Amino acid sequence: MIPDIALISKDETSQAGRSWPRDLILGILPLLVGFEVLFAITYVPLALRGTADFRQLYVGGYMVRTGHARELYNYDTQQRFEEEVVPVRERYLLPINHLAFEEVFFAPMSLLPYRTAYWVFVALNGVLLAICVWLLKATLHAPEQWKWLPALLIASFFPVARALMEGQDSIILLTLLAAALWALDHEREFAAGFLVGIGLFKFQIVIPIMLLFLIWRRWRFSAGFAVSSVAASLASLWLVGLVGAKEYWNMLLSMSLRLSSSADMLRYCTNPREMINLRGLVTAIFDGKLPHDYVQGLVAACSVVVLWMAARQRPSLPLAIAAASLVSYHFIVHDASVLLIVVAAALCSASVWKGAVAGLFLLATLWTVIPAHGYPAAVPLLGLLLLMIERAPDRSALDFRDALAEGSTCA
Repeated sequence: MIPDIALISKDETSQAGRSWPRDLILGILPLLVGFEVLFAITYVPLALRGTADFRQLYVGGYMVRTGHARELYNYDTQQRFEEEVVPVRERYLLPINHLAFEEVFFAPMSLLPYRTAYWVFVALNGVLLAICVWLLKATLHAPEQWKWLPALLIASFFPVARALMEGQDSIILLTLLAAALWALDHEREFAAGFLVGIGLFKFQIVIPIMLLFLIWRRWRFSAGFAVSSVAASLASLWLVGLVGAKEYWNMLLSMSLRLSSSADMLRYCTNPREMINLRGLVTAIFDGKLPHDYVQGLVAACSVVVLWMAARQRPSLPLAIAAASLVSYHFIVHDASVLLIVVAAALCSASVWKGAVAGLFLLATLWTVIPAHGYPAAVPLLGLLLLMIERAPDRSALDFRDALAEGSTCA
């Protein structure tokens, strides 16, 4: 069976058997891994002191476990608990900004000391990455000599390494999306949508994916997404209550539309220039040259254009992930772990251009180690998305079975 997602077909395997972008990545793999090791030596000791993003997940789980779920999104309460549970020398807050249902997962970890819980979560993420390798190997249909491409990419993809070091939940979402890709490859659309809906803890990524599949009229996928996402939303509402939900909404507005000053960025530990998306790129170009509201309007307009271009294509989960990453309001380096699927699909295609730009993106993510400089990586990501857009999409091929019958590859 040839899937209708951004994969390489068996007929193209011989054409794509040799590709200089893949050979180049193999050549620089030791350098990329070496860079990640050096970064880990520097960063992990700081993470163990409580400066990593795992601090907010750990404290959120602690608050849920100890009966303070309804105060989860109160800024002052967050700060008090973080300083009590995971004290650090500096007085700063890592805001708890994910839906409350996710914190239930971290509640048992809060029974452990912070450092122990950190390493337990790193180990769990390692297991999830091994599952991702198996899922992507089973789905991508890479050339025989490149069957270990997913493992090589995981080892060399800086966003994945950063997510591990930060103790972030991005690898959980990567695993859910890889499983959804496998489900689509086996024509289990409802299961695929259900898996993506579980990722609602990063709704800024999964909601645009759902929107594209809804436009593509993939009703079973949309139904699966609705079941899991509604359940997650109701569970979160039950945990925090209406007052907590209102506080959460105000926090999201403050971190996005109202984020207009250095003081706001410091308060919420959020800088748009760190983001590998349209928001980061447009902000870097026009911030200080246009009023804040105009910049936000331009980001929204560019996002609509990207979604419109993607919506005109055949259904493709890698395409949806690339588009969703660009239009998401919050997307920093560890969030880009999900783009492993897009990069792997591009490198497995017969297109040298896609492989070259995917390799460029792989290197561009290293630039994010410079504070407030994640936005340059959005340029090759945008280029990769444009290469995934067909010049003259065949609207009659929107149905999965039509695409299968034609033996096409939607990249």
